[in-house]
Amino acid sequence: MKQVITDPIMLGGMTDCLAAAVENAVIEWGETVESFFDKFINSTLADSFSKQEPFVTTGCAGEELVAMVMQKVTGKPQTIKSSSSDIAYSEYYWVGYAIALFVAECDVSIKNLIALIPVTEWLRMYLLYHEYGDDLLLEKLKKRVTSRNQANCQTSERNSTER
Repeated sequence: MKQVITDPIMLGGMTDCLAAAVENAVIEWGETVESFFDKFINSTLADSFSKQEPFVTTGCAGEELVAMVMQKVTGKPQTIKSSSSDIAYSEYYWVGYAIALFVAECDVSIKNLIALIPVTEWLRMYLLYHEYGDDLLLEKLKKRVTSRNQANCQTSERNSTER
């Protein structure tokens, strides 16, 4: 079980890194949020992020994280594309922030979290939750994840008894 991040500087670095990465991937690289998370998970950097390894969570900027993901996926060195957008805290930024916050506070990997709540649903949640403070946001997300997890467990149990 990983340690919950209580240091506000570490938590801020972690949430800002993934939030900026998602926004940069969409705006500067032309990725969809879904394709970025697929690449992020397949690059193994999502595992490092979920394990809260400092180099990935707070040791690089979001733009650097995107370039590292693209390099791991393509096998070729990538140039960092600095954000040129004037958009402050878009829905893409919020998705990265919310996912990073949940991963930092709960014992779940990005891969498992995305399996429970697909990226398209995170985008839809933006309208509902983007003005919530962290505590209320976490409360709502925990309820959603818990209900999904229980539903998945019940389905798995039913499928195993039917075999």
